[in-house]
Amino acid sequence: MPNIQMFIAGGFADPLKAELISRLTDATCQSLDAPPDSVRIWLSEVAPSNFGCAGVTAAHADGRLDLAFIQAILIAGRSDAQKARLIVSMTDAAVQVLGIPADVVRVAIQDIPNTDFGIGGQTAASLGRGIGRQR
Repeated sequence: MPNIQMFIAGGFADPLKAELISRLTDATCQSLDAPPDSVRIWLSEVAPSNFGCAGVTAAHADGRLDLAFIQAILIAGRSDAQKARLIVSMTDAAVQVLGIPADVVRVAIQDIPNTDFGIGGQTAASLGRGIGRQR
């Protein structure tokens, strides 16, 4: 049940955001061997005045903001190789779809024990999730 939250600059057109959601879903499925219907993508748009780097707001003179922060919340149990593939593929999706440089993309993976992750009112552990993901 991968949950992907991505913070991007505000102002991208809806078709571009739809493409980004599709690409992030594909990246997650291919990297983690997850079924598409288990992947949730959450986009949060950030105004230039609401993001800073080195103590100042990060807007360009033209008002554009190059940022992408992706947090992947996963049920623990994926291999280091799967997580490395996810970082690469998420970065690639952001660069290709948004047209931003790779060095402004950050990806953080948070592993949640299957006893601490709920699905439909039950723990992932009770549903047998998060086991056997070492590929």
